[in-house]
Amino acid sequence: MTTRVAAVDLGASSVRVAVVDLDRSPARVEVVHRRRHQPTRRSDGTLRWNLKEILSAIGRGIELALSQGPLASIGVDTWGVDYGLLDREGRPVGDPICYRDPRTSSWRRTVDRVGARRLYELAGLQLESFNTIFQLAAHDRAELALGSRLLMMPELVTNLLVGEMDPVVGRTPAGTTGLIDISSGDWCRELIEVTGISPGLLPPVVDEPRPAGHHRGTLVQVIAGHDTACAFAAAPVTDAGSVVISSGTWMLVGMVVPRPCTGEAAFSANLSNEPAFPGGFRLLRNVTGMWMLDRCLEVWGVDLETAVAMTEPSLEGPVLDATDERFLAPANMPVAVAEAAGLPDPADVGAVVGCVLRSLATTASDVINDLRSVTGREPREIVVVGGGGRIGVLNDLIAEATGLPVRVGPVEATALGNALAQGLGLGRFGSFAEAVRWVG
Repeated sequence: MTTRVAAVDLGASSVRVAVVDLDRSPARVEVVHRRRHQPTRRSDGTLRWNLKEILSAIGRGIELALSQGPLASIGVDTWGVDYGLLDREGRPVGDPICYRDPRTSSWRRTVDRVGARRLYELAGLQLESFNTIFQLAAHDRAELALGSRLLMMPELVTNLLVGEMDPVVGRTPAGTTGLIDISSGDWCRELIEVTGISPGLLPPVVDEPRPAGHHRGTLVQVIAGHDTACAFAAAPVTDAGSVVISSGTWMLVGMVVPRPCTGEAAFSANLSNEPAFPGGFRLLRNVTGMWMLDRCLEVWGVDLETAVAMTEPSLEGPVLDATDERFLAPANMPVAVAEAAGLPDPADVGAVVGCVLRSLATTASDVINDLRSVTGREPREIVVVGGGGRIGVLNDLIAEATGLPVRVGPVEATALGNALAQGLGLGRFGSFAEAVRWVG
């Protein structure tokens, strides 16, 4: 029986399909297809993802994976918070709207209807303008009325791959919505009422993994669909004192804890309690991450290696708050960075990149200090996973800012976590601990 699985990793800037052999040791990720993608502004003014383009790229990747031999399973992970609507015939009601769309600019009105402290007590999430609760409150009512069921992005893509599946949403993507009662793990009626949507729009929340159907004769599973949950699951942590930084478009700095932390200290620190796989919670904060660098490089027309070589990395110099909303979708990222940090010239590549790297390191240090205060744990090490782990200068700055050793884990942690979840669903691993040992 084959043990090869296809991990579909749908990120905010690329679609990737990777093949992982669950019997191979050490674990190895082979990316068989990668295609860049991005949301586009539509005639109605909304910023939307292109489902047709995404599904085409995934289909091509699966085709290439199957050309090398049979697959035991396919699993899909994506970013959190975004969702799609299906009509009564199971067809998408338009393309999903991107979390960077400005429609949620009045999100604090929704917060005020519940109360910030009450909202955090119920949902346990960092207050972010793009949380699903705020997206749904701002969703066009006419379009919303066409929907019969809402699926989060991982389940939406999975549903479209298999043709039709039982409408469900996995625990990890559901936990990014701000609509889950963190104490029960199920939808919170009080928060649903704030959005003005019908509770019947939301499918049951289920534990992952579970079978969803078949695509081209291959089993498709609902796995740990939130990409950060996958990345944290594959992080080679040593003990409870390990801090994980999942470094990509976003930089997620956090620890895995057995129970949510929703006390005053966690609320004041604006920490998120997101469901971890296969259990517990990721206590973390979202930091803007490589998105700032990517958008700067796009404006300048230079590559990352060249830009980093032009810096003089140091913790001395101007810094900015890498959690600031102004960096979510600015018209010109170098200008936004320069204005926030008081830099005189947004075209000065070395100065701007140095400021971004310095700011990411110092913001990560601030988050770790908050984690120490809230959990009472003394961090012993930092494990960096994801593409940002390749930036040695950033890792060095993080080590300097925090005074902690930094260890680089798998660059392809998300795909490995995806495959790990599939392996548990297939019975390849008898326990999560066994699966983690396989990752190494």
